Amino acid sequence: MRVTLVSLLLCSLLTAIHCGGELGTEENPLPEDEEDTEENEEDTESEDEGNDPMNVFHDDGEGDVLTETHLRKLHSKLDHDKDGKVAMHEVLKFAHATRKAVAKKEIDSIFDEIESTKDGHLSLEEHLAESAEFHTGMTDEEKELAKKAETAKFRAADMDGDDKLDKDELVHMMHPETHPEVLELHTQEEMRKRDADKDGRLSKKEWEADATPGEHQDPDTHDPSADFHNLDENKDGFISIDELRHWESGKFHLEDAMNKLWDHADKDGDKHLHIDEFAQVADSLEGHDAHPHILDWVFHEDL
Repeated sequence: MRVTLVSLLLCSLLTAIHCGGELGTEENPLPEDEEDTEENEEDTESEDEGNDPMNVFHDDGEGDVLTETHLRKLHSKLDHDKDGKVAMHEVLKFAHATRKAVAKKEIDSIFDEIESTKDGHLSLEEHLAESAEFHTGMTDEEKELAKKAETAKFRAADMDGDDKLDKDELVHMMHPETHPEVLELHTQEEMRKRDADKDGRLSKKEWEADATPGEHQDPDTHDPSADFHNLDENKDGFISIDELRHWESGKFHLEDAMNKLWDHADKDGDKHLHIDEFAQVADSLEGHDAHPHILDWVFHEDL
């Protein structure tokens, strides 16, 4: 999914969370605070190991790993009807609910940074002021269209119509996939910006002209041509608004990863994952498309 306006702030936040802490701390000092001594480096390294929230997944420095224990615990969370097996619809339901919960935590963490008046709400004026910083280099016409789109999304996210967003409403604004109307407006704006010939769909050339990696895709191995082929569900050679919405919502990447997981783990072919089937793929998940999704879920659930 393409990076939206305030999502850039979230990326910065997540980087700080996963990589050591805020500037000015011992984990991540300001340049003037750094001491170029081996002792200081050793102390910092030791503190980082103790404070890293992802340290539970570190296997002697070899990277993030998932164990059978992690997957057995996660299976109980995914198994909504408690019948001992997990269906695809249960995974997708869990993923949607978890995404909203994670997004809310992120908003709680950065709200004070983007809310300038400190009244506990984000006004339209504050949001447009933030948006304007990303419109440099645009023509006046493009700036006006972008402002119109951001205003429409703000109005849609404003559930109580009071012309300001509280933290819950801001989740919808920052994460369009959590609110159908905001997602629709976001998708329409993406189509408008990328549809050069204005025929209401994206050709392969239009797609590749502004292609960015989707969620959990490696920028180094990202293949826009393959994305286009896979997203073009009816194989008519174009990306429709419905197909683009599927991409922008993140569902395309999630469903693709989960389908690959089923192919890998569903040994008896019954279209469900039993707890042993799920647990037994722990050692072979690293590098699999499902790995980052499952790692996120295990981390969020503190398993």
